[in-house]
Amino acid sequence: MAQPLESVWLIAAAAFLASASARAADLHVTPNGHSFGSGTQDQPYDLVTALSGSVGKPGDTFWLHEGFYPIGKLETKIHGAPNQPITFRQVPGERAQVVGSLNLWDSIGYVIFRDFELYSGQVGRVSKQVGVGFNPADLPDFTSGIQVYAPNFSFINLVVHDTVRSAFYTSAEATNTLIYGCLVYNVGWISPDNAEGHSFYLQGAGEISDCIAFNAAGVNFHLYANSEGGWLRNLTVDGNVAFGAGTLQQVRPSRDWVIGVDKPSVSADNIVLKNNMGFATSDPVTLAQVQIGRENANGTIVLSSNYWPEGVVLNNWSNATVSGNVIAPQNSDPTVDLRQNLTKMTGQWSGNYYSSSSRQERFRAGSTECSFADWKKNTGFDSASCCNAGQLSGTKVFVRSNRYEKGRANIVVYNWDRLAKVAVDVRSVVDVGAAYEVRNAQDSLSPPVLSGTYDNQPLVLPMTGLTVAKPMADLRTPPPTGPTFNVFVLLPRTTK
Repeated sequence: MAQPLESVWLIAAAAFLASASARAADLHVTPNGHSFGSGTQDQPYDLVTALSGSVGKPGDTFWLHEGFYPIGKLETKIHGAPNQPITFRQVPGERAQVVGSLNLWDSIGYVIFRDFELYSGQVGRVSKQVGVGFNPADLPDFTSGIQVYAPNFSFINLVVHDTVRSAFYTSAEATNTLIYGCLVYNVGWISPDNAEGHSFYLQGAGEISDCIAFNAAGVNFHLYANSEGGWLRNLTVDGNVAFGAGTLQQVRPSRDWVIGVDKPSVSADNIVLKNNMGFATSDPVTLAQVQIGRENANGTIVLSSNYWPEGVVLNNWSNATVSGNVIAPQNSDPTVDLRQNLTKMTGQWSGNYYSSSSRQERFRAGSTECSFADWKKNTGFDSASCCNAGQLSGTKVFVRSNRYEKGRANIVVYNWDRLAKVAVDVRSVVDVGAAYEVRNAQDSLSPPVLSGTYDNQPLVLPMTGLTVAKPMADLRTPPPTGPTFNVFVLLPRTTK
C-alpha cells in the first residue's frame, strides 16, 4: 500500500535533518578558550579539551588561532573515522605555537594535524651525567615531540623544533602514518659522553615525504628497529631533504640517513627511498655516507632518483633496485660501499650517475676496492650507468610542489660554483598575479628573504648572508651551508 505523500515528505525531512546534524563542523580553539565552550568563535575551546576527544566528532575541524598553547606532556586516544578524519589546523595567516609534547595511543586514528608549530619549551637539554647511555635522569620532560603508537595519523606541513628527544617517533603499531611537508630542526640533547635526538625516528609502516630535516643532535632520518622480534617494513621515503646530523654537538658522530635493523630485531623489507636529497656539511661530527642497512639480513630495497652528493653504503639486502640516482661523494668516501656478508644480492642497477671527488674512482664490494669498470664486471650491475671523476659543478635546483597547499613548494639549491644568487623557475607552482614569499628553511621564522607578486619571471634567491636558527638551549649553532647549498620554502602570502 502506497504511503501518503505527507508521510513521504516527513520521512525525507527527518533524513535531511539527521544528515545536517551529522555534517562536519568548524570549531575554534584559542589560548584562552575553555573546556565548557561550544567551539564557536565567541566560545572557543582550549586545546587540551579539543585534543581530549571529549568534544567534536569525526569529520570536524578544529581551527587553532594565534598564540601560545602550553599542553605539557599530553596523552590522548582521540580518533575520527574512516573517510571522516578529525583535523587540527592552524588558521591561515596566524601562528599557533604548541608548547609541549603529544603522545597518541590506543586509538584507531583518522586524525590530521597540520600547519602549526610545536616545540618543547625546555631550555635544559644538556645533561651533566656520564655513563648513563641514552637515559639521563637530569633532563626535564625527557620525551619526543610527537609520539605515535596507533595507526592512521597524518602530520602535514608542521614545524617541529627544539624537542628534548626526537621530533617524531612512530612505533611499529603506527601503521598507515603520513608525515608530509614538515620542517624539523634543532632537536635532541647532549651529555659529556653522549648525544641523541633524531628528527624522525620511524618504525611504523607508512609514508614520509617532502620533509626538511637538519641540525639535529642525532640522526635526521632514523628508520630503525632493534627490539626483540621487531621489523622495519613498508616505508616510502620520498622527496625529503637532510643535512647537519649531529651538528648541535661535538660528542658523538651521527648520520643524516640510517635505514635498517640491529639484533634482536629481525629484518628490514619493502623500503622505498626516491627523489630524496642530501648534503654533507664540512662538520666532522657528521658521517657523510648514507647508510642503507645495518647488521641483519634484509629483504627488498628500492633507491630511485635520489640526489646524494655523499657516498652510499648498503648492507645485506637480498634484492635491490637502484636506478636514476646521483651518488657523488665530495670527500674521500667510496662512491658505493656494498657489504653482503649475510646474503647474496639480486636486482637491477641502471641509469645511475656516479662521481668521485678525486681522480680515482672508488667502489667497494666487500673488502675489495675497485674501479667503476671492475665494479660493473664483478657485480653485474650498472651496465647502463656512468661514472666521472672530479667535483660536481654548475647549479642543480629542485622545486617540490606541496600536494596540500597551492602555491607552496620546497626549493633545494645545489650551487657548486658558489654563485651569490641563483634564479629559480617556479612557474609550475605559482600563478601569475599571486602574492608569494620565500623563507630560508634554516631560519624559517625570520622574515622572508624574498616576497612579492609573481610576474612569471624566475625568482632570484640569495645564496649568501643567510642565517641559521639558534637552538632554544645551550647547544651549538651550526654555521650556514651557503653559498654551496641552501633550502627555501615558497609560500603563498596570506594576511589576517
